[in-house]
Amino acid sequence: MQNKNSIKRLVKNNCACYLGTKHGIPNYCCLQDSPCIFFSQNDALPRCTYFENGVLPMDEKLDQEYKFKRNVETEPKTAKPRVNCTRCGGTFSANSNRQKYCDKCRGRARKESIRTRVRKFRQKDSSM
Repeated sequence: MQNKNSIKRLVKNNCACYLGTKHGIPNYCCLQDSPCIFFSQNDALPRCTYFENGVLPMDEKLDQEYKFKRNVETEPKTAKPRVNCTRCGGTFSANSNRQKYCDKCRGRARKESIRTRVRKFRQKDSSM
């Protein structure tokens, strides 16, 4: 397989975990503390998440072929949750699970909370 040789070359030149021969072990991988899985004799392409995330993106063409052959999704599918705004009742895509207000109401709600906080502070200060 021609991709396997390209992958081996990429591992040798760019992988931080690949140390060559160490402790008498050829093609030593410090991540696994054993020989690198890409230098095994079987024809099946093994999976290494460090390689897939850190080294493989350096070669775009090989990256696309590898991910196509392995059926690896290129981008994770994460949908933003649809939430109702507590102020106006409209729906919006929340960026986190704590977000309560839409973009329009967020500024107004922040101003109101500042106003009430300052009012409390001034009442407390004037009573002394």
